[in-house]
Amino acid sequence: MVEREAREIPGAVATVGRVNVSPGAGNVVPGSATSSLDVRHAVDSIRLDLVTRLLQRAKEIAASRSLSVTWEQRLDQAAVAMDSSLVDQLERAIVAAGQPVHRMSSGAGHDAMIVARRMPVAMLFLRSPGGISHHPDESVRHDDVVAALESGMHFLEALERQYAG
Repeated sequence: MVEREAREIPGAVATVGRVNVSPGAGNVVPGSATSSLDVRHAVDSIRLDLVTRLLQRAKEIAASRSLSVTWEQRLDQAAVAMDSSLVDQLERAIVAAGQPVHRMSSGAGHDAMIVARRMPVAMLFLRSPGGISHHPDESVRHDDVVAALESGMHFLEALERQYAG
């Protein structure tokens, strides 16, 4: 249900990352279950509306089974926009390196979210085959690393020209 509801909203991502059941034995119907819910979108109002919608759907599903749902918010991280000037410069650097540009929203909690409070930031992502991230099996393609390094050099050279002159 979480995945289905999120897919209905362009740019939304919702993940159940953890499920704990108690007592947790293979042959026992659980008396309780605890799960995590991570909802992301570049527009905070859309993200918050989706959270409300998901919680309402969970309550409806639980009620249909004579169960109850309670929830506790652990984190509400507002979306953080990258600096448009740096993003434009990074885009030009990618083009200068002969690579295609693909703009995207991350939604993930990167260091840039913290740094952006004090200074302009932009990010360059590399593809992860199979979409595996933050896991020992995560990998990148050699050609993508080469392209990222070349794009990075063009980006740094442009910044140097901008601030040295």
